[in-house]
This record gives sequence, C-alpha cells and structure tokens, in this order.
Amino acid sequence: MRWLILFAALPLFGAYIGNPADPALMNTGFFSGVYPFFKFTTGYIYDYTQNKRFVAHDQTIKRFGLHSQQGSFSFIFIERLQLFGSAGGSKETVVEKPLFDMVLDVHTNYHFSWSAGGKVILFQWGQTFISGDFTYFAIPSSHKSYFKFLNRLNLPLDTEKQEFSLREWQASLGLSSRFYFLTPYAGVTYLRSKLHADIRYHNDVNWGYFYGLTVSLTGRLHVNVERRVRDEFAYTLSTIAVF
Repeated sequence: MRWLILFAALPLFGAYIGNPADPALMNTGFFSGVYPFFKFTTGYIYDYTQNKRFVAHDQTIKRFGLHSQQGSFSFIFIERLQLFGSAGGSKETVVEKPLFDMVLDVHTNYHFSWSAGGKVILFQWGQTFISGDFTYFAIPSSHKSYFKFLNRLNLPLDTEKQEFSLREWQASLGLSSRFYFLTPYAGVTYLRSKLHADIRYHNDVNWGYFYGLTVSLTGRLHVNVERRVRDEFAYTLSTIAVF
C-alpha cells in the first residue's frame, strides 16, 4: 500500500527546452562584443509542471505538481553550437487529493536536480532558424529525495521514507524566426524517462510539442517564456545574461 500511495503521487520530470536558436540569437556579450568565436552565459530557470502521465505494468499515474528552480550556464561557439548545464532544486506535490482516508497530501522537500545538453543550428535563412536540442535530466538518489505523507491535519505520518531516482533524455527539433527583439519558436520533442524505485516506471507519452517567445533586451539580456504540451503540461520562465 505504501508504494501505491507513492506512485499515485510521484511526478515524472520534463526538461526545459528554451529557444532552439539560442546559439544564433545571443550574438552580443557584455565583454565578448559582437560575433566572437566564444561566449559564456548564465541564467535562472523557473519551471512549473501541471501534470504528466507515466506507467508501469497495469498502473497509470495521471497527475502531479512540480516546481523547479535552477541556475544555468552555457558555452556558445561561433553562434552555431551551445553546450549548456543547469543545477538547482525540485519539489513535488500531489495534485489529486485526498488519496486515501488517512492521507490528504504527499510532497517532498527541495532536493538536488541537474541537467546537461546542447543545441545546434541546422539551417538558417535570414533570421529564420531550424535547430536541434538534446537534454539529459537527472535526480540522483539521495537521503533528501523522498516523499512525506501528511494527514488531514497537515501533520506528517510515521511512514518509511520512499526514496527514488530519475533519469531521462529528450531530443527536440524546432523552428524559430526573429522579428527585431522578439523571437517566437515552436517544435516537437521526443522524451524517454525512467523512474527507479521499488517499481520501475516509464513515461506514457513520448512525443510532445512546445512553443515559446524570447525577448532580447539590448542583445545581452534575454527573457524566455515557454509552454510544453501532450507529453507533459508545463510552463517555464527563464532569464539569460550573455558575457
């Protein structure tokens, strides 16, 4: 019963994509000037996932809530290739409740999560870009990666810690087009996720779609908003500074 409670609440994390044309859009840095061979970026990512589905055998997990906050960094080469990483914390809460008569809520504390990957410009025509993205996301197993169960009085139940770890990779292909300081984008993504605990789960839907908008402020500061649908339903806000 403990594992049924856990997996009825446990989310499957989706990776933030961002504008696939970022390597070409970030063409001016605070210290690197215009069109150098190399640039460095730092930023902040806030991601909120509403719900996502994953399965194991005859069990289906339909809904969860997830908040992630991470710091990001990247290296851009000749405005065509970007290698990036991020690290920070993630926190999950149950969306569907009550789960059982004794359990009203299930959640975690913030615990460590990280990602790494790359973006590449495949084709450019004027200010229109076709780009690819690959991201690897992980939540390592640790003493902080576990769920807590609360009763109707919001008091913790005396239950065994339910530890878990997660690994996933995601490949995306997107179209971006720049209009002055605005760059809308959209694309498709393929996601493979594996959750390791007492039972092993995988994501129910692999193919998804994403769209977003990048606002470039002075060319050195960028703000991005993004929406991801089908394989997961999520919103993301990020900021990036180019050096």
